[in-house]
Amino acid sequence: MLGSKATSAALAAVLAAVVALPAAASTGSTNGGASATPPPEQPAAEQARTADYRAVTATWYGPGLFGNRTACGKVLTHRTLGVAHKRLRCGTKVALRYRGRTLVVPVIDRGPYARGVDFDLTQATARKLGMAQTSRLHAAALTR
Repeated sequence: MLGSKATSAALAAVLAAVVALPAAASTGSTNGGASATPPPEQPAAEQARTADYRAVTATWYGPGLFGNRTACGKVLTHRTLGVAHKRLRCGTKVALRYRGRTLVVPVIDRGPYARGVDFDLTQATARKLGMAQTSRLHAAALTR
């Protein structure tokens, strides 16, 4: 039992050091002989792991609105993945975490208009996350 705690602590220290290496290497005013080309963009799944998540309240919508166009021009169907947000631009990728599930979806609509609600999820998005009612979840807007 004691050995597993020591192993866990050692593993945590190694992981912390590995994570800190890229940050330490990128500081300073010179490029240290490195290429001037920018690093390739991270895939959305990689960004979702390192994003700045915030606790938010979310609802979901859909059934009575299927067939209508969203504010961003998509036709809403039972399979449409996306969220509505008042201020994020159309197309902005948003990482959502709920009960151990993570999903990255675009902003496709404006809203929500209920007091105290930060995001409106489409029915398909809520279903993929396992959300059945207004809930607290964690969300992060992913930058390009």
